[in-house]
This record gives sequence, C-alpha cells and structure tokens, in this order.
Amino acid sequence: MATNRQSQQVLRFNVLHRILHFVVMIGFIGLGLTGFSMYFGTQWWARAISWCLGGGPALSAWHRFFAVITYGAVFIHLLWLAYYKLVLRGRLSGPESMLPRKKDLQDLVAHIKYFFARGRVPEFDRFTYWEKLDYWAVLLGMHTMGMTGLIMWFPEFFTRWLPGYVINLALVLHFYEAVIAVALKFVVHVVTAHLRPGVFPLEKNIFTGYNDLEWVKHEHPGQYRALRAREETPAS
Repeated sequence: MATNRQSQQVLRFNVLHRILHFVVMIGFIGLGLTGFSMYFGTQWWARAISWCLGGGPALSAWHRFFAVITYGAVFIHLLWLAYYKLVLRGRLSGPESMLPRKKDLQDLVAHIKYFFARGRVPEFDRFTYWEKLDYWAVLLGMHTMGMTGLIMWFPEFFTRWLPGYVINLALVLHFYEAVIAVALKFVVHVVTAHLRPGVFPLEKNIFTGYNDLEWVKHEHPGQYRALRAREETPAS
C-alpha cells in the first residue's frame, strides 16, 4: 500500500487488481445472462437473449467463453498471490490482508451492536469483514462453479471413471451455486460496495485505484492509524 503525499491519496488496488476486477465483472455478467438463458430456455426473455447471441449453440459457446475468461482472471490472481508471497516476500496475513482474523468477528459483533444503538462503529482496517466475505465467496465459489462446469462441458471424459448421475448432480450444484453467486454479487455486493452512505452512488476506488486520505480516516480508521504510525516511524 502506498500514499501519495501531494494529493493525499492512498493506493487501494493496483493496476493488475483493477484489470482483473473488470474482467471478472464482464465475465460474471456474461455468465449470468447466458447461463440462466440456457436453464430457462422456454421463457420469452431467455429466447430473446438466445436470439440476440446467435441461437442455442452460440449461447452455449458464449457461456463457455465467459467462463474461461472469468476463471482465467481467478487463476491469474492466485499466481499473483504466489508471486507476492514468494518473490516480493509480502505478508498474506495481518491488518492489510484479506485473510480472516479474530478482529473481523469482533467487528461483526460490534457492528451489530451499533445497529441497535448499543455501541460505536468498529474501527475497520484496510478491508472490512463484509469485504472479506465477498472476496472469499467468489474465490471459493469459482472453484465449485469451475469443476461442475467442466463436468458438464466434457461429460464423456468424466463418465469414463465416474457414474452417470454425477452429470445431473453437477447440473444441480452448478445452478444453485449460480443463484447464490448472482444474489451475492448483484444484491449484497452492489449494496455494500456502491449504495451505502459515504460512497453512493458509486465506489470509484476499484476503477481509480485510490482513496482520499480523509475518506480512509473516516471509513477505515484502523488503516489510517497504521499509515500515520508508519510515517512517524523514523527510517532505520
């Protein structure tokens, strides 16, 4: 994380993370449109989307294309984590990490108390507990979607050594995981990331990469204190 002293802005997302977010965003929207259009193929809106994309075979091809670019972005992110840890010697844990901590649970409890006027807003670090939940839901859910999708994409291969009912099981799991993912991303994520007070109507840091220092002080006071402490620590 870096601070630009002249503009008093704090780097939140580097260029790679912003590009990957954009790819996942496009891929996720494409997967939702094409996937539900195939599943509800008899509905008028599904037929309309299928017609716009070139018919049934083309709809399936588009779905696989969006799946490949979305999971490709996840794979690149995992490579980045390995590079960050092994080459840059960065920390994957701590207050600036997406790794869950005991403090996240404490923040959740404190936040619930605040909702009922029984306490103050927790002093969040760089990432809040709901942002971590959002992150891990995608990172782990993509593996479920990827594996079940591959089974349905190559049924002949997998049924060489798995019973045939696995294909049906994969379809059920793939569909309900998709329902959960869409609900999480298009409802929970949009509300918590963009529609909450302080950032409405759009949280711009995922596009610009930076937050104003005063915004960090208000929204993430734990991170702000760590930044100030780092600036006041004399260089050795």
